Amino acid sequence: MISLEDLLKSEMVNQADLVQLRGQRRRLITCTVKNGVINDFSNISLSGGSARVFVDGRSWGFSSTNLLNPENVKQMLRQSLKLSKASLKLKHKKLTLKPIPIVNRNESTPTRKPLQDFSMEEIAEIPLEAYRGAKDLGEYVADIKATFIAIEDDRLFLSSEGSRIHQSNTRVLLFIDVLAKRNSLFCPASENLGHTGGMELFDETSPYSLGKSVAEKAIRLLDAKTPPAGKFHVVVDPTLCATMLHEAIGHPLEADLAMSSGGFGNQMGELVSSELMTIYDDGHTLGGLGYFIFDDEGVECKRTYLIENGVLTSFMHDRTSAACADVSPTGNAHAWDYSVEPLIRQTNIGIEAGDFSLEDMIEGVKEGLFLEGTFGGQADANADFTFGFQSASRIRKGRFVEDYRGANVAGNAIEVFKTIDAVGKGVVLRPGACGKSQFALQGRAVPAIRCEMMVGGTGGH
Repeated sequence: MISLEDLLKSEMVNQADLVQLRGQRRRLITCTVKNGVINDFSNISLSGGSARVFVDGRSWGFSSTNLLNPENVKQMLRQSLKLSKASLKLKHKKLTLKPIPIVNRNESTPTRKPLQDFSMEEIAEIPLEAYRGAKDLGEYVADIKATFIAIEDDRLFLSSEGSRIHQSNTRVLLFIDVLAKRNSLFCPASENLGHTGGMELFDETSPYSLGKSVAEKAIRLLDAKTPPAGKFHVVVDPTLCATMLHEAIGHPLEADLAMSSGGFGNQMGELVSSELMTIYDDGHTLGGLGYFIFDDEGVECKRTYLIENGVLTSFMHDRTSAACADVSPTGNAHAWDYSVEPLIRQTNIGIEAGDFSLEDMIEGVKEGLFLEGTFGGQADANADFTFGFQSASRIRKGRFVEDYRGANVAGNAIEVFKTIDAVGKGVVLRPGACGKSQFALQGRAVPAIRCEMMVGGTGGH
């Protein structure tokens, strides 16, 4: 990465309004156990750098290389300048990027049990232990898959404005998927753990206990009915709430989507949710998978309140969208690795805690459902969504009376969030991932919520 620092002294830098250089070294470890057999174990290292330039107040250019020698990094900058100038004729609107503080920082993830202290054999034992936890539940467990992932990143950001930011972090994750079978009936269940930090992730929840709990759930669903269909008063557990928040609320609050006629685009300052809802994005959330002190434009990832007491107060911005909106950037420009440009991304999106215990929320439902777990789903820029949940329980007069297997929920998140009448006290920090043009790991800090929502089942109301 020394060549990148030398590159800022190049005459070519004077041809641009702004030059941003990024260098990265990454170590990626994955180990997948399928039904007791390790069928994938990889330990991969990569490195490279990129140059991003802003020319004539109108046009960005980008280029990257996986060879950080003087000749290649010079060519990288030369190419980004060429691309930026070539697209000038297509860019008619001039932008003034707001000044940001010049910083010189070295930041590292707080880690109690560093990954490098663990052998490959000890790492392989983690998904194997999760497998054993599920397998010990007996004959109805038909299929088990456990995957361990660890990512160590060392990143350098340099800017012609004067900033030099070095950030090191480690992310550790474990996924477990179980399929239970009895006769011709199959019931899936899944769960995951993940944080920014070291192997202390497993101090509170062991791989064995995670595997066991997922298998228990899958087996329990063999005796559950298909859920009813219709509009219900529902209590949504944090796992499903996290998916809803990220996909159906978070994405429409990203400025590139919001400013291109998304669901929240013209509602700044308006009531867009229940007044019980305060939603934020915060890269400084310790342990969150989206933990970053600075983004990939050198902007601090401090907490940004997006919706306060139901009122839309901000979008998530990079420097370009912030210039278009005449606001300050929010630290939401992130790239998965050195080879791609930063995009506007969530870091750790969250809902502030409310006043209700889970018991209180359930007791307040005369007739409805408690929805648990997620199988993912999709949402569009207008906040219309469809998500899968793993299980449900019927609530009648504040008590659980019947268990159901998973199905789907659907609706418009803006309308659904306006019906929220209770927000839980307990906030859970969930791991998450996103595939918006490029991959990203992110966090979601969420409580349970109570609202009205359409449930798609086949069991009748």
